[in-house]
Parts: sequence; C-alpha cells; structure tokens
Amino acid sequence: MNNLKSISILILLGINCLVFAQKSQKKLTDYVDTKIGVIGTRASNCVLGPQLPFGCINPSPQSPKGTTSGYNPKMPTRGFGQLHVSGTGGGSRYGHFLISPQVGINVTQTGHDSPAKNEVTLAYYFRTLLERYGITTEITSSVHSAIYRFTFPASDSASIVIDAAQSVTRDIVGNGKGGEIHENSIEIDQQKRTIRGMIRIKAGWNCTLPYNFYFVATYNKAASEAGVWKDSTLFPNKTVAVRDSKDKGAHQRVGTYLRFKTQKDEQVLMKVAISMASYENAEKFLNQEIPDWNFEKVKAAGANTWEQQLQKIKLEGASAEQKKLFYTAMYHTMVMPRDLTGDNPHWKSDKPFWNDQYALWDTWRTLYPLHVLINPNMVRDNILSFIDRFKHNGQVRDAFISGTESGLDQGGNNVDNIIADAYQKGITGINWEEAYKIMKYNADNERIGGGFKLMPFPQSDIYRKQGWIPYSDIASSYTLEFAYNDYCVATLAKALGKTEDYKTYSQRSNGWTNLWDKELESKGYKGFVGAKVWDGKFVKIDPAFIERPWRGPFYEGCSWTYSYFVPHNIEKLIELMGGKDKFVERLNFALENDLIDYGNEPSFLALRSFNHVGRPDLTSLWVHNALEKNFDHTGGLGNDDSGAMSSWYIFSALGFFPNAGQDIYYLNAPLYPKTEMTLGNGKKLTIIARNAGGKNIYIKSCKINGEKWNSSIFRHADIANGGIIEMELSDVVSEWGK
Repeated sequence: MNNLKSISILILLGINCLVFAQKSQKKLTDYVDTKIGVIGTRASNCVLGPQLPFGCINPSPQSPKGTTSGYNPKMPTRGFGQLHVSGTGGGSRYGHFLISPQVGINVTQTGHDSPAKNEVTLAYYFRTLLERYGITTEITSSVHSAIYRFTFPASDSASIVIDAAQSVTRDIVGNGKGGEIHENSIEIDQQKRTIRGMIRIKAGWNCTLPYNFYFVATYNKAASEAGVWKDSTLFPNKTVAVRDSKDKGAHQRVGTYLRFKTQKDEQVLMKVAISMASYENAEKFLNQEIPDWNFEKVKAAGANTWEQQLQKIKLEGASAEQKKLFYTAMYHTMVMPRDLTGDNPHWKSDKPFWNDQYALWDTWRTLYPLHVLINPNMVRDNILSFIDRFKHNGQVRDAFISGTESGLDQGGNNVDNIIADAYQKGITGINWEEAYKIMKYNADNERIGGGFKLMPFPQSDIYRKQGWIPYSDIASSYTLEFAYNDYCVATLAKALGKTEDYKTYSQRSNGWTNLWDKELESKGYKGFVGAKVWDGKFVKIDPAFIERPWRGPFYEGCSWTYSYFVPHNIEKLIELMGGKDKFVERLNFALENDLIDYGNEPSFLALRSFNHVGRPDLTSLWVHNALEKNFDHTGGLGNDDSGAMSSWYIFSALGFFPNAGQDIYYLNAPLYPKTEMTLGNGKKLTIIARNAGGKNIYIKSCKINGEKWNSSIFRHADIANGGIIEMELSDVVSEWGK
C-alpha cells in the first residue's frame, strides 16, 4: 500500500509539473515586441500600437515631432490615433480621431501632452501610464474596431477628449502644414453614450485625391458633463461641431469631450470603430466585433489570432533573442496591406478589396513570396482585388493608398511581378485571363517612366518603341525594372498560349542591354548600366554616385547597385561583366567597399547572384553579414518598407530566398538548427541545419526530400507539397554547390 501511495504521489507530482510547464511555456506572441522598428538607432517608422493581421485599425500613441507613424519615444504622448501607416520609408497618412485621456480638460494642440512610461507593447495589446495625470491607458483591437480601458485616479474631472481634426501629416510631421481638410465634423449623444465623426482630407505621400474616414465610439459610464469644442472653446450644451470651410478656418479644430467623476483606480471603457465608406459600416463593425464590454475577451481573441499566424513558422534551437527578432519581423509582414473587403469606399462589390499598398515596389520581392507559402489566400485575394480595381479604375498603380490609385511610381509596374509569381507557384482561385489583362495593359500602355525632367521627345511610348528610356530622372532604373516586368508578362503569355505576346514581351525584356556601357569605369572595373541621351549617346556618369531621392538616372541606388538587377538574365550579366571569375571578384569588391546597399530593395538579389557562379559560400557569407549588421533585437531592422525588410530577414534566416516572379529559390546557411513551416495547403516544410550557429555559416552538404542536392538553387515544385531540406553546416568553405 505504501508503494502504491508513493507511486500515486509521484504521478500527481508529474502531472502537476507537466501542467505547470505547459502554463509557463511562452507562446510565440510573447516574443513579439512592437518597439522593434520604433525605438533605437534602426527605428523605421513602424507603429507601436496593436492590430490584427492585415487589420484595418491600429490605435497607437502620437507625439510631438513624431515620425510618419506619428510617434517619437523621446517626446510626451499627445493621445492615441486610430490608424497609421507602418514601416514606410517616407511619407505619412492617417492618425485621425485622436483620443486623449486627461484630468481636467485641455483641447489645445499641445496643452495636454503627458510623459509616458511603463509601456507594454505586444502585437495585440498596448499599455502605458500617462505620468502627468496618473492615468493608465490600455488598448486592444479587432479588425476594424478597438477597445480602450482607462484607469483613472480619484477626480471630479477625469476626462476623455477627442480631436476630430487630427492628422499625422498635418499635425505631427507637417507642424500644421501639409494637405487640406475638406470636411470635418463630430457629434455626441449623451443619452445613448455615442460619438461619431468624419473627416475628408487630402494629405500624405502620393495623395492624389481626398479620402474619407468615419469614426464611431461608445463609452460605458455616464458623463457628468459632455459636449463639443471648436479650437480652444468648450460648448457643453451643444452636440455637434462642424469645421468651417477651409477658406475661413485653415487650421481650425473640432472635437468632443467627456467629463467623469471617478474613484481611485476606477476604469472607464471606450469602444471605437472606423470605416472608409460610411458611419453605417463603422457601427456595423463595432457591433459585430466588440458587442459587449469585455476587454479581456477582445485581448484574448487578438492573442489567439496572432498565435495562429505565428505558429505557421516554428523555430527549434533558437535563442530567446533570435525568437524575439524573428517573430517581431513576422508580425511586421502582416501589418500592411490591409484587408478592407466589405468597406470599399468607391463601389459596391463582393470582391476582395485590399488597401494601403505602400508600395508594391517595396513588397513584391519578398513579402508577397512569403505569403505565397504561408498565406496563399492573402495573395489570391490581393490579385482578385487588383482585377476588380482594374475593371473599375482602368489601372492598377504601384501605390494604392486610402482607396486611391496613386500617381508616383518608384520603379516598374510591379503588379506584373506579383501576378507572375503567384501563377508560377500555383496559387488557385484566380481567373488568369482576367489577371493577364492587367499585365497586357501595363505592357502596352504603361512603361512610361520619364522622371521629372522635360525631354525633347514624347515620353509615353519611348520605352515601348526602343526598349530603353533616355537620360532623365530615374530613367535607367525604370528601364531595368520595365525589362523585368516584360519578362513576367511574357511568362504568363506563354502559359496561356498567347504566342505573339510571348515573342513581343520576351524580346523587349532584353532591352536593358541597350544601356550597358562597356566603356564606363569605376574603381578599376569597366562595364556598367549607364544612361543615354535621346540620340543614343552615353552620358558620362559616376557609377558609385547616389543622387538624392527621385533625382539622377537611378532610384535609391547607383549604377553599382542596379548593374546587378537583371533577375531574368543573370547569365547574360555574367557574360557582360567578363565571365564568372570577374563577376565574383567585382561583386565581392562592391560589397567589401559598401558600393552596394544590400539593406535596400534594389539589391535584394545581388547577394544571391553568387549562387549563379558556383559560389554559394559567398552568398552565405554576405547574407550572414547582413543579418548581423542590419538587424538586432533591441534597435530594429532599418527601413522596413511595409514589411519588405522583415520578410527579407525571415527568408534569409530560414536559409532560402525567392527570385520573385519566377519559381526558383536560392539556398544559404540558416540561423536555426530546425524550422518547421506550415504551408497554406497544410503540408509541412522542415528545414534542418546541423551544426547551425556561431561561425558555421557555410553549407557543407544538402539533401532535399532525401535526395542528395549539389545545387544551391531549387524550384518551388520541390517544396510545394511540403518536404525536408537537410543541410550540414561548417565554418570552412567546401566544394558544395560549385
């Protein structure tokens, strides 16, 4: 009996230990720290506040002298706006309907700012203490709606102020300038405890037309006083505030306020929702998504939603610091674009409607290829959204922000590359004939380029006629990107049996060679992509010189960078550079001497070019150099560009990288001993890297699905239904892959 009793006790102890271990085991969401990309030397305009994957609301703090995300960690908190753009290299949008909890009421622009501390920043939850007032603010969000929980001190004048005129572009970045408010109003119903407001504004990067936002809110405690305000004047007996016409009040502000009597640590809750289409939609979203006042329920649902996404890539053998950086990067790949399906502000449609493509020039290379693997429905629905936009707008621009096709293109017609990539990798649920119409329109009517200088020839068809664009702002990089766009169109034309189109666009994809200046020299090397004037003569340029943005023949780079951007014909590039040995020598030289910024989109493939000349060891060397140099778990990830850099990091850390628009991937030594990726079809892709870590940055041997693999390149078909990539790593260079 004593033995049985002892055994029973041991079993109970074992069960208790197991339960404790399960409870104490960190979830992947716990590793997400939204301060990365916000605070530190590598901050890159990322948003601090919570949202759901591809969600339409992300309430976040705003500060004086904030970045394009609205926030500056060194400045006091002004309040909490309801939507922001995240990780944009430059330019701003949104930040509307600022909510400011206070003690006392101050409706001026700066008079209520408060230092903040004790911030908790998770993917689905935010908390801070406003020191000036002793108010703890907590926020968690759903898809279009959010719930705030304010913990007030004892006061007869605990308050919530809403500024309906707020805009990051005008008030945070522009210091009262930048953009125009065309219409602005707010109203309050104290009996129903509801607030609603709207703003029609034209402001922010690449904003060609004004856009609308509608806001609804409700609160759970009766106010002792409520009203509206205009500029610095309170109107306690009024329920509506309307901004005067812009001619009469260019800087006028309107809003509402609530005053409460609170006990110490009393909590007041406020629910909010936004819509680009109507008040009715905002109210519908609020009622559907947050029907009651259970803050913890919304928080738990958000945590669960993010956990499901993050579980799609599981790391084994990674350190806590590595997981923090990896899963925060993964979070940043699901912030933009946003799924506005059901909230199209322009036309009624049951088709997907995705907004805030900021812009495809940044995201086509890595972000969309990542989601082809783990969220194929996201890619499918974006392409369906492209098709619907084309039917209604007659175009699909590179930037689509606030529901509007935007004017400036940083490079090519990159929707073509995304469509080609999805087709090559077997995305289903798309009418490819309809998708091809977009690509053919771009090939036959776009490809304009031309930059900002007046040129002595028609700009509209010069590339289509001769295959290159004469010297003007960003003309040479346009030419290179248009050439790759034409290649992508040609691949789908061939697949759809459009033989003549295939011949036309395939031939045109070689037009970049017209700009190869074999006499152009730099740093002891000869032969670079150059620039020609309209009569075909080369212009004398410095291949190492980078002009300021939007100026010079190359965008965000120089000829050293762009001379390696030929994703579809790297073999021809190797030939023009003098063969494999010379190609390796000069690319290595460029990287050693910082002539190529491999932390920026145009050079994403440059490091992988070594794989084409039998030097995957140099690919791994420079990829690991970039991983160590450009990313850390405290500072951030440089210019994230809507998740472009984060998705670059994910691929590089896992050990394979896409040539987007095509079906090939390049291998490099992974960071982690083992990774399991759940593909969109439910199949598992396992990556095993024996001896991973430390100085073991070279691949010694490789197997894919049990087959000995001597190439550093593989195809999507090799992993489309899951599989196993096994690598043995070493700290010395081997003959593998050569």
